[in-house]
Amino acid sequence: MIVFLALFTFATRVINLLKIPIFTDEAIYIRWAQIGLADPAQRYISLSDGKQPLLTWLMYPLLMVFKDPLLAGRFVSVLSSVLAVIGIYLLAKTLFNRRAAVAAGLLYIISAFTLVYDRLALMDSLLANFAVWSLYLQVLQVKYLRLDIALLSGITFGLGLMTKSSAMFFLYLLPASLLLFNFRAKDAGKNLLRWISLSLLSTIIALIMYNSLRLSPLFYIIEQKNYSFIISFSEFIQNPFRYFLPNLYGLMTFLSGYLTIPVLILVVVNLGICLIKKDNQVLLLFLWFAVPFLALAGFGKVLFPRFILFMSLPLLLIAGSLLGDLYYFAQTKMKFIYLVIFLTIIIPLYNSIVLMTNPVEAKIPLNDRNQLFDDWPSGYGVREVISFLEKEAENSKIVIGTEGTFGLNPAVYEIYLGKNKNVVIRGYWPVNSVPKELIDYADKYPTYLVFKEKQQIPGNWPLKLIAKYRRGLGNTYLYFYRVIPENGSN
Repeated sequence: MIVFLALFTFATRVINLLKIPIFTDEAIYIRWAQIGLADPAQRYISLSDGKQPLLTWLMYPLLMVFKDPLLAGRFVSVLSSVLAVIGIYLLAKTLFNRRAAVAAGLLYIISAFTLVYDRLALMDSLLANFAVWSLYLQVLQVKYLRLDIALLSGITFGLGLMTKSSAMFFLYLLPASLLLFNFRAKDAGKNLLRWISLSLLSTIIALIMYNSLRLSPLFYIIEQKNYSFIISFSEFIQNPFRYFLPNLYGLMTFLSGYLTIPVLILVVVNLGICLIKKDNQVLLLFLWFAVPFLALAGFGKVLFPRFILFMSLPLLLIAGSLLGDLYYFAQTKMKFIYLVIFLTIIIPLYNSIVLMTNPVEAKIPLNDRNQLFDDWPSGYGVREVISFLEKEAENSKIVIGTEGTFGLNPAVYEIYLGKNKNVVIRGYWPVNSVPKELIDYADKYPTYLVFKEKQQIPGNWPLKLIAKYRRGLGNTYLYFYRVIPENGSN
C-alpha cells in the first residue's frame, strides 16, 4: 500500500506540472539556483534575501537533468510530496492503525492544499515533508529511545532549519512527544533521562547544521527578513492582541478554504472523541497544529496560506484516523456511512482534479488565487514573450527591459534567456517613463519593454504594443511593448 500511495502521489503531482504559470517567488529561487550552480562562490546567494538555501541546493542536480528550469525547480516539491506521503503513512500506522494510515495518505493526496504547493518551486512542500518526518522520528524516539533515531532526528530537524525558519517549531515541540511517554514504567526515571539526553543530541545536531550557514557573511539577514513577517517579542508584550483576532480569522479562512469544511468536521469530531477517551496520540497531533498556528496568529504581520501548510498536515492524520474507523464501520455494520465518507472526500477530490486539469478555475483562497493566477505575481504571458524574444534573438542582438528589478521581472527572463549572448536584459523600478537607456538601445537594436504591474500606459510614450496577456480570471494584464527608436529605424 505504501508503494501505491507513493506512486499515486507522484502521478497526481507531475500531471500537467507546468499548467500553473511561473510565480514570482519561483522565478527568484530558480534564478538563485542557476547562479549558484554556475558559480560555487554564490551557493549562499539566497541569504542575500534572508532565505535559507536548501531548496536552491536541491535544484542543482535537477537543473542538469531537465531542459526546462521551471520543471526542474518544481520537481523538488514533487519528490518532497512523495517522501511526505510515505512519512504520513508510517506516522499514522505507528500512532493508530493501517486503515488510518491509508486514509491519511489519501487525504494528503487529494487535498488541494498539498496539491498546489507540491506543484510549485517553493520551500513550503519541502518544509512540510521535514515536518512529517520530524514528528514521526520524535514518536519513534519516545517509544524506543535509540541513538540512531536521535541522529536521524537531528539531521531532519537541521534540514528543516536549512529550508525555512518555521522549522524551529520542530524543536520547540520536542517536549510534546512526552505525551506518549510511559511514566508508569518501572524504569520511567531512567528512560526519561535517556530521552532528555537523546533529544539534546538531536537539538545540537540540528543547530550545528543550521549554524553552518554562518559560513556566509549574509547569515544575519535571515533574522532581519523574519521580522518582515512577524513582530518581535517585545512588540507582542506591549500589545498581545493587536494582530491575534484578525490573524486568527484570516488563518481559519485559509484553513477551511484549503482543507474544506467536511475534513475539518472530521478533525473536530475526532478531537472531541479523543479528548473524552484521553487519547494522547491525537492530542500530540493537535499540538503540532495548534502551537505554530496560534503563534502565527499572535505574531504574524504578513500572512499567506503557505505559512500554515506544514502545520496543517497533522490535521489530515486526525481526520484520517476517524475516516479509517468510519470505513471499518461501513464495512461491518452501517452501510450508510459510505455516504458520509463520499461526502467528506468529494469536495477536496473535485478541487484537486480541477487543479490538475484547469487550475485557473480551482476554488482556492483569494490570497493564493491572486498570487498564482489573477494578479501581477502570476506569470501569465511570460512564456509567450520569451518564445517571441528567442525567435527575435536568433539573427540579431535584442534588448529586453522589464518593469521590476527583483522578482518575476527580470528573473524569469534571466532564467530562460540569460545565457543567450544575443539578449541584453535590463530591469527598472519604478517605470514612470520609458527609460532613457532603452531609448538609446532602440536606435541600435530591437528593444522591448515588459510591464508587470503598470496597467495604464500613456499613449504618448514611444512604445508600440505587441501583445497583452490577461492573468487568470482577473482584470490585470502583462503588457509587452516594442520601444520605438528616436531615429525611426530598427
